[in-house]
Amino acid sequence: MKNLANDMIPGDVFHPSETILEEMEAQNIRQIDLVKATGYNKSHISLLLKGKRGITIPIAIALEKLLGIDAKFWIRLQKNYELNKELLELKHMQAS
Repeated sequence: MKNLANDMIPGDVFHPSETILEEMEAQNIRQIDLVKATGYNKSHISLLLKGKRGITIPIAIALEKLLGIDAKFWIRLQKNYELNKELLELKHMQAS
């Protein structure tokens, strides 16, 4: 039986924070603006923007309000990242 998931494994995965940072830069929005919009502390937002934390539903809603990009987009981006990261790890484990 063919493993279809392996056919869709990306070569690399990128944390959604990269997209957040790109949008923030494009719209001239600072990290402190994201802190205020989410209600999370600076440390939490810093970890998110460094790819150490994921996008939660409350953060996705805040991003929608702040950046004008649908919350569903941010949740899909996070879930796709998690899936692709797991598939890549499985691929590496199978190769070992």
